[in-house]
Amino acid sequence: MQEELTAGITLNVIPTKQFKTTRINISFLTELSERSELVMRTLLADLLETSSQKYPTQKDVALELSEMYGASFGTTVDRRGQVHSLNFILNCVNDNYLLEKIDLLAKSLAFLQEMIMRPLVDKQGFDQATFTRQKQNLKAYIEAVKDNKQTYAALKLQENYFETELQKVPLYGTVADLEELDATKLYHYYQKVIATDQVQIVISGDVDPVLVQAQLKKLALPARPKKQLSLTYQQAKRAVVTEVSERQELNQSKLDLAYRLPVSYRSKDHYAALIFNALFGGTPQSRLFANVREKASLAYYANSSFDPFRQLLIVQTGIKATDRRKAQALIAEQLVALKNGEFSAEQLEQVKLHLLNAYESRLDNQQTEMTRTKLDLLAQRSISASEWKKSLLQVTKEDICRVAALVELQTVFFLDGGQS
Repeated sequence: MQEELTAGITLNVIPTKQFKTTRINISFLTELSERSELVMRTLLADLLETSSQKYPTQKDVALELSEMYGASFGTTVDRRGQVHSLNFILNCVNDNYLLEKIDLLAKSLAFLQEMIMRPLVDKQGFDQATFTRQKQNLKAYIEAVKDNKQTYAALKLQENYFETELQKVPLYGTVADLEELDATKLYHYYQKVIATDQVQIVISGDVDPVLVQAQLKKLALPARPKKQLSLTYQQAKRAVVTEVSERQELNQSKLDLAYRLPVSYRSKDHYAALIFNALFGGTPQSRLFANVREKASLAYYANSSFDPFRQLLIVQTGIKATDRRKAQALIAEQLVALKNGEFSAEQLEQVKLHLLNAYESRLDNQQTEMTRTKLDLLAQRSISASEWKKSLLQVTKEDICRVAALVELQTVFFLDGGQS
């Protein structure tokens, strides 16, 4: 059931008896205009997860959740294409499984209203001590990312592939933007988020949709101008491949490649692109795994991933520095082979079965269904599980070859470990 509670705020209730829990997602969504918003929204998530006026410390928050029969609560941020989302997620036992008569759903919504709408503040903005602590924690997290070299290489590839600053920068923002942030500035931005972001509320569980709608009025979220958010980020093709190298003393070098693949989420070729990626490097049955890692022994790991929201295909490998050119050439050969249809009907069926099994296993995850609902709203197109399976099974060899022909190498990042 989908309802518009007020302008810019939608409610989706997924009634189900499959789970013993009730799960509530409240997401604030927008298209960002400035790079600094990335770190502001990340820090907001940290602050609003750990304190409020009624629960000024993390211990107070934890004690209240314990009183709610061990409910769990957390905040996340994510980016799909051009849309950034700040999410509040609460999971509690369904009322039907409690020994005593208590409206735990109502208590959960009251808790969310407190955490979202009543942050811990002082005269200057967010409470200074809490703000300083969370700012230091976020700075430490951002700086620690460079110690994970696989993640570091992926982020450097992203930085050199994208043309726009908002896509170049990691989801959580930069230390430079964080350093310029104070409690007053962040509080003013919080007020803007609460007043203008589009809001999606998704609730899954054995609940009464009518009762849920009535209880949600207690959140007191104001109406805001309605906006249609653009989910897909598109980037023009580059005439020349960008190649960037960086030297560090490492045991293992990283060779990452970014390809443009102009296929968007839920488009006609979306399912062919999923299968192409699985054949290329997305599964243990893939050509990168079989030929680059296993047969040629040129990589410690070799895989690919496809982001339909940014029309981006990424290959990540861990190699010896001396094998860079051989590995890159062999990766290119695997792409050419798929463009030429060099895969059997049996391989195609195995990959389809692998993707179907993975999809069906995710159907047993309550959060997965809620995320899919959120994306369907953004994409303005809903598809049932049976339609998804049918669309995947209908993909032909010719479809995959056509999608493979769209793939164009744009950026190469090589993290040279200097080993022989």
